[in-house]
Amino acid sequence: MRSFFSYDNPVWKFIGNLADFFLLSILWLLCSLPVVTIGAASTALYYVTLKMAENKEGRLIPAFFSSFRQNLKQGSLIWLGFLLSGLLIAFDLFWASQQGTLFATAMFVTFAILGLIYACCLSFVFVVLARCDNTVSAIFKMSCGMVIRNFPAVFAGVVVYAGFFLVGIFRLWPLLLVTPALPAYLNSFLYNRILAKYDLTLS
Repeated sequence: MRSFFSYDNPVWKFIGNLADFFLLSILWLLCSLPVVTIGAASTALYYVTLKMAENKEGRLIPAFFSSFRQNLKQGSLIWLGFLLSGLLIAFDLFWASQQGTLFATAMFVTFAILGLIYACCLSFVFVVLARCDNTVSAIFKMSCGMVIRNFPAVFAGVVVYAGFFLVGIFRLWPLLLVTPALPAYLNSFLYNRILAKYDLTLS
């Protein structure tokens, strides 16, 4: 009976982790409410989950807000750039889908491929920002280069995110209570391996 109430018991560890993911998801949501700060909030989320994946998280709330403040300007600029380009891609996809010409079909396929690459870069750029101290342009170039060289792995991360949101919305709504923190944590195991290739290891 004593072992059941031990902190090392897997059941309590799982419950504790769910509580952490719920807390991180709430923090991410609150810090993303101004919309322009979604990039900084995502960077802070990854800063914590990348450490959690290697059991180096420390205190979650101070770590989250420390990263949020540190990357507020760069994260917001990167996010705004991706937001504008994403709207452009979405508009082009919508326009091409409404046309019945061969040219429009070719345009739709082209922008669909661009949209996939865009999603992969968007999912990974804040991972790099969470680990690097560099200019916005350098962060963007680094993340895009890593995505191209590790496309299957980064694409798998996008699938994990999409799966969590779709299952949460259409099948199991309680899953949304630990999203985006839980998929970010699961992807962090994969992302840490990618970052290690470029000597972007935990400090």
